[in-house]
Amino acid sequence: MKYNVELPRRWDEDLAYLFGLLLGDGSLPKSVSLRANGNYQKRYHIYFYSIFKDFHEEIYIPLFKGLFGIFPRIDVQKDMNRIIYNCRIESKDIYEYLIQLGFSNGRKARIAKVPNLPKKYEVYVLAGLLDTDGGKKGHSFGFTTASENLASFCKYIFDSFSIKYNSCPWTYNGWTYHQIYISRYDVNKLLKNIPLRNQRKIDYLKSIASVA
Repeated sequence: MKYNVELPRRWDEDLAYLFGLLLGDGSLPKSVSLRANGNYQKRYHIYFYSIFKDFHEEIYIPLFKGLFGIFPRIDVQKDMNRIIYNCRIESKDIYEYLIQLGFSNGRKARIAKVPNLPKKYEVYVLAGLLDTDGGKKGHSFGFTTASENLASFCKYIFDSFSIKYNSCPWTYNGWTYHQIYISRYDVNKLLKNIPLRNQRKIDYLKSIASVA
């Protein structure tokens, strides 16, 4: 389907946040399909996954519509006896635009990196990343990534706000994973300085901040 796509001309808070969401639970797969004439056609899918349908409806879809002028559709998938909602769209223009900004297509887990963007928007990338991949770590909050670039970026932002954290790299099957979790006593600093939008994450952080 051909869409009338709008492409942002410059970085802003919403575009940086969307990039962070896609770094966390998004995907730009390298894929092709077989056409009726026997030739293969390159596809330009943009996927975003969540187990919460309301996160798509209240955050991701309005954000995507505001940035690009089109609505992704929601597909329902089953994975390990749970429902996952995949917000997807196919657009060559948006796909190539995101690649140009610095998004890693294909299997991005270990090669994912932060784009080159104005410093004032970096915190919004981290907000999107934590709103997806962030979660409970022991008695506090953090995230795990196989990307050294994302781990270094997260620590850099935490350092810039003097948010205390622990970093625990560990190796499995020859690959290094980086687990980063903040001190529970700095949860309020995280809430104050990182502009999270996922209300579930915010509510959890407030709940542990109240007893810290």
